[in-house]
Amino acid sequence: MKFHVFVFVGVIHLLSLNSGKAVYGNGISQRTFQEIKEEIACYGDVAKAIINLAVYGKAQNRSYERLALLVDTVGPRLSGSKSLEKAIQIMHQNLQEDGLENVHLEPVKIPHWERGEESAVMLEPRIHKMAVLGLGGSIGTPPEGIICLFKSICCVLY
Repeated sequence: MKFHVFVFVGVIHLLSLNSGKAVYGNGISQRTFQEIKEEIACYGDVAKAIINLAVYGKAQNRSYERLALLVDTVGPRLSGSKSLEKAIQIMHQNLQEDGLENVHLEPVKIPHWERGEESAVMLEPRIHKMAVLGLGGSIGTPPEGIICLFKSICCVLY
C-alpha cells in the first residue's frame, strides 16, 4: 500500500513541476509528462504482483530474514569490500533459488576506501586521548597532523 502512495505522490510532484511540458535531459529523447505518466501506469500490474508476493505470498517477511542473515553471517558490507561481494553472492543465490526471473549480476565499478590508523589527542587544558572514527572516502591527515584550537582546547589529529 505504501508503494502506491509513493508512486502517486511522485507522479503528482513531477506533473506539478513542469505542468506537462517536455522533459529535457542530456541528449535523451524529449518526452512529455503525459507520456511518462502513461509509461508508469503500464507498470501497475507488475508493481501489484511484487507487492502481493512480498506482503501475502511466499516472500512474506523474507526481507527481515535475509537482512538478519547478512548482518549475522557477513557483517558490515562497505563499498568494494570482500564482505559486500559475499553478500551480493548470497543474495544472488537466494533470488535464483526463489525462482525469480532474470536474476543476474552486472559488472560495476565500486569505489573502495581503506580505513587508515586514526588517533586524536587533546593537549590542553590536559592531555587526553580521544576516540575518533574516519568517515568513508575521507582524505588522509598529513604526516605532521592537524592542530585544532577551540576556546583554549588544543587537539592534535594524526
